[in-house]
Amino acid sequence: MNRRYDVCIIGGGAAGLACAASIGHGISTCILEKNEILGRKILATGGGRCNLTNAGCAGVSATLDFFALQGLETCCDSEGRYYPYSECAADVVRVLRDSIDDTYCNIMTSTAVLNVSAREDSFRVETDQGPVTADAVVIASGGKAGPQFGTTGDGYRLAKELGHHNTRLYPILTGIECGAFSDLKGIRARGVVRLYRDGEMLGEEKGQIQFTADGVSGICVFNLTPMIRAEEGEKPRDAMRRYELSLDLAPDFTPDQLQKRNSVFGIVTGPLAERLDAETIKDWRLPVRGIKGWREAQCTAGGIRLDEIDPKTQESLLVPGLYFAGEILDIQGPCGGYNLQNAWETGMRAAAAINERAGAL
Repeated sequence: MNRRYDVCIIGGGAAGLACAASIGHGISTCILEKNEILGRKILATGGGRCNLTNAGCAGVSATLDFFALQGLETCCDSEGRYYPYSECAADVVRVLRDSIDDTYCNIMTSTAVLNVSAREDSFRVETDQGPVTADAVVIASGGKAGPQFGTTGDGYRLAKELGHHNTRLYPILTGIECGAFSDLKGIRARGVVRLYRDGEMLGEEKGQIQFTADGVSGICVFNLTPMIRAEEGEKPRDAMRRYELSLDLAPDFTPDQLQKRNSVFGIVTGPLAERLDAETIKDWRLPVRGIKGWREAQCTAGGIRLDEIDPKTQESLLVPGLYFAGEILDIQGPCGGYNLQNAWETGMRAAAAINERAGAL
């Protein structure tokens, strides 16, 4: 394989597919995807339902319009989360795939990118299936979260070889390790989770708390994890000692109401009631011992430095013709569709710049 294209997109996930679907007719394009199928991580999002975006995202209208043009109807739940109307993640991948013009786009799955080099007027992309040459390259290979879906951080290495830098990377939107809870594993409770560092509250989230064998999970827990990090030069184990969780598992009850009860059973289920009383149920303190790793994480914190990227076009400020889109960038949001919104938005923005560059408006 030794082929030349106008555009080479590295990564067939959300950002790469949105980019390919938005590139104008007549612009020869290839997608290089190391998995056997496109959109593997999309298929797992939202519990297989694919939480596309959120009403709180600034670019939500453009994303909804984009999918409507592809024939995908969407619906919004009471918390502002948008899903395909069919509530089937596979349908999202299908409409994206169907919208890519096979006449001008060559999709190569099971193709791993080994390195990328910039030449005077083009790029040479070495793959395990042979080289590809392109006038422009879009790196949309994802972050490091969910390596079982193929996102193993390859893009950071490729970017570094081209002169780019990334901020510190760590897993977020994942569970927090904070105790020995084998007896509570699988139990859920309504509540408020507060995160403290050195005694100062950093944030709080309300929702359903899920207990695991070694800690807590759930969206309300996930959304606090971006605040748990080691400072520059600080050892992770030392950093964790500074953090503490407080669980309020009776947020709708006052202390006076609780004091009148013989037990907190009936507010929380039996195994929790055996551990808690009227006071601790409102402020159950748990030391943070760590957060779950890359395999359990939904998103990567950190990424390609934004001061090296043109925010209007997603083009590199260091290497003309090089673009970045999706999770590889140092852009993170909470659960609820914000990170997929970033993928769609940056992928479409890169495509718009490429279209303009090619005169394909």
